[in-house]
Amino acid sequence: MKRGESMMRGVIVEGLSTTGKTSVFSAIKRFHSSESYKSEKTIIAISEHYSQVLHSFQGVLRAMDKDEHIQLLNRHVDYLEQQNKWMDSLGHTKTSHGVFYLLERFHLNHRAAFIDSTEIKILEQRLSRLNAQNILLTLSPEAVASRFIESRGEAWKSYVMENHSSVDEACQKFLHNQERLRLCAKESLIPTLEINTDEADWDSYAKQILMKLNEGR
Repeated sequence: MKRGESMMRGVIVEGLSTTGKTSVFSAIKRFHSSESYKSEKTIIAISEHYSQVLHSFQGVLRAMDKDEHIQLLNRHVDYLEQQNKWMDSLGHTKTSHGVFYLLERFHLNHRAAFIDSTEIKILEQRLSRLNAQNILLTLSPEAVASRFIESRGEAWKSYVMENHSSVDEACQKFLHNQERLRLCAKESLIPTLEINTDEADWDSYAKQILMKLNEGR
């Protein structure tokens, strides 16, 4: 790697609830940190609890507004850029001295919640300079009912169904929102790899993602 080139690269895991974001996020961390995976020795991982639009404030769920959320995302990217500048100042060129970052529910979460804006495009440009790869996890229509409604027990099922008159309506809403994420991914400046997670094979998906990331080297 030449001096001045970014010593960072990362993966952003996006998708609706129950598509497996957290499971894939954890599997990527585990494989990337394993001794058999010869790559960056440093990982920065920011889960959805610190990046999504909907947050629990003092135990009360509240959705951030557009300005609040873009400021939150910008602070995370500020930190990544600071680390990248620090590495460059040290003159490191070995891949092992670089930094791998992992983000969850980030820019697509913002695009889906709010209208397109100059601010999100600028943020995506910054992430692109840090070699970001977006991953969109999706479900097939036939898998939505079992995964989205049934997979997390009765409490989750009651939560999902309280705003829907039928299972079919809930599934159609899920598919509508999933298509919205696909459209947001097409509008984004960051390249996207879509992975169907019907089989819930988290380790396989993580390996596929890391292989995709290595293709760009």
